[in-house]
Amino acid sequence: MRKTINKIISLLGLLLITSAVTYAQQRNYKPYLMEINVGNFYMKFDKALGDGGLQSQFSYDIVSVPTPNNVLFKWPRDQYQSGMLFQIFNPISLDEKVGIKDIDGKKMTSFRGEGKQIVNSGQLDWAIETRRYRPPNVFIDGVNVTPPYRWNVDPTLKADIKVEFEDVLPQFGIRSHVEIYAFSNPRHADYMIWKATHKFTGEIARPSHLTAGIDSLPDQTIRLWWPFGMSFGPSKIGVYQTSGASWGYEGEDDLDNWARQPSVVPNGERDTLTYAYFWDSDNPGVTGDDTGDPDPETGHLYSPQIPGYALLYADKSASVKMDDRSQPYAMSHVGIQADFWGDTKLPRIQQKYRGDYLLGRFPKPQKLEKGPMRLIVTGPYELTKNTAESRYDSLTFVYAIGAGSIGEYAADSIGKATKSGGMTVAQRNAVMMQGKDSLFATLSRANWAYKRLSNNESIPTPPPPPDIDVKAGPYCNFVSWSYSDPSYFKNTITGVDDWDEWKVYRKRGASLTDDPLDQKSGAKWELVYSTKLRDSVNFIDRNVQRGVNYFYAVTAVNNGSQNNTEIFPGERLESSKYANMTQIPVIPFQPGLAESDKIRIVPNPATSYAAGAQLNAGEANRISFFNLPYKCTLKIFTETGDLIKTIDHIGTADDKWDQRTSGNQYVVSGLYILAVTNCKALDGKNLPDQFLKFVIVR
Repeated sequence: MRKTINKIISLLGLLLITSAVTYAQQRNYKPYLMEINVGNFYMKFDKALGDGGLQSQFSYDIVSVPTPNNVLFKWPRDQYQSGMLFQIFNPISLDEKVGIKDIDGKKMTSFRGEGKQIVNSGQLDWAIETRRYRPPNVFIDGVNVTPPYRWNVDPTLKADIKVEFEDVLPQFGIRSHVEIYAFSNPRHADYMIWKATHKFTGEIARPSHLTAGIDSLPDQTIRLWWPFGMSFGPSKIGVYQTSGASWGYEGEDDLDNWARQPSVVPNGERDTLTYAYFWDSDNPGVTGDDTGDPDPETGHLYSPQIPGYALLYADKSASVKMDDRSQPYAMSHVGIQADFWGDTKLPRIQQKYRGDYLLGRFPKPQKLEKGPMRLIVTGPYELTKNTAESRYDSLTFVYAIGAGSIGEYAADSIGKATKSGGMTVAQRNAVMMQGKDSLFATLSRANWAYKRLSNNESIPTPPPPPDIDVKAGPYCNFVSWSYSDPSYFKNTITGVDDWDEWKVYRKRGASLTDDPLDQKSGAKWELVYSTKLRDSVNFIDRNVQRGVNYFYAVTAVNNGSQNNTEIFPGERLESSKYANMTQIPVIPFQPGLAESDKIRIVPNPATSYAAGAQLNAGEANRISFFNLPYKCTLKIFTETGDLIKTIDHIGTADDKWDQRTSGNQYVVSGLYILAVTNCKALDGKNLPDQFLKFVIVR
């Protein structure tokens, strides 16, 4: 009897475990924010920024508000406001002779009247995000600043992250299933693979929004072309730095083009790739040629990025699931304002979408037009819905989406050379456009990676990034790191221990390069420590300056022994420093003094950036108080004696103030008084109060 009970208990336990695993992988019908951030680009899937769902959405990078919060796509991730105008459109082009029957059986040839051809109203149906490893925890001065990870972890995943969602396009009765893959391998960190399957289910609403009435289009066969477009506009920081905040959005000075050439990486899904690409062109409203957004003072190029996307796979038909190498049908060009939102003539607009109009199917760059869009068009296809036969035809398309560039160093060099007269503008622009080669190499690697994924093979992967803990110390900063699981030292694909090295990176000032708060100091992320001792997981950074912001990241490197594919075999692979890059600074300090008569206020007088990049990089409004006693109370008064700020200080000899009152309002120009009271040394000895005057000029 006891054995029987034990078996039942064991079986129930197994069922509970199985249920828990199944539940963890269930679809989320009210999904959290999904982010692709395992490599060199950042992409946010936020239904609130689009016109519904994720299959068709748009969000202008607002320049008039210099904040990256509305950015959907940014590359590279360590550059300040590297967000690019990012829009997804699927303006399905119906064969106007065939059309589509609506729920009343009426033949429709288009849904352009209310923008329905472009916009997918409502939210997505469901979503899942899965990662190979959970995101690392980041501790700053003992506080975990990493939000809890609420999605799924699967060590057997063939990519570092997989985002999956379904969306219903109700006006066409199509359900779209999208899978997106991205990687942390440095050779594959600049692209994502976008696989979309579109099924003619006839649905006119998501299941959660069905009514008691008709919920499906009638059985029928439709004929269509499928345009897919993403509009990129390098970059937000470029337009803001060169033109100020006068523009409503970025993208007005960008151009697009297409190209077709043999893949530069062997053994890919396709031998030849057709791709679209975008670049920052000359803005006629700015004096001189500002291609690449050169800094008005230094010439440094803020927008050398050349993003784009390529077609990797297209079904031959709904019944033949093989790649149709004759696709794409077109690389059509349309303007966002002129065509998407401005042209309502039928069937002209549908013909524009699929390339059967005046510009032709493969047009070259057009004039500036306030937002370019290059559509990869596949088709024509027929899709049939036959409920009696349980037939719901589908089509699958796969795209590679990525970015390339000549790189930060080259962009800086050619920009400064042009500014000094050592290079012509035409030469500078020609060098910048060589970034297209970088983009194509990236897309070629995606082509290779997709074939491996199709064969259920993995892409070589670096070790996972460690958890890190960064603390400020006296005249130094403490950095420590660790793995939460010893299995992290083993290659996730082969199970072989191939760990080789730890590396520690640091940035001074602001966390991102080209941040205006760095005052054009040129500060970059730099390697400050490395070790091949596995158990050496602590670093004391003494090469720092008290009172200055510092940011850190720690990576892991393998020995390359398990990297045995045909491209870059044996290459050591390093985890992404972006994975645990700190976003909150640590500030080394001097221990609190046993005296109170050496207090200094810096800068004084305090003007914006008065202390310079060596001290105030990253915080333009900072006023620093140095040589403070171990414990004291700092009170700031106006010239008339009004108390506007109180700071309780303990421990260090340094403190700071951001020129805000207790009511979080910036102060005005004038004379102020710092009262340092209740002063005590470390041994508890009382010290004299101090009163100092300082001037603020705003």
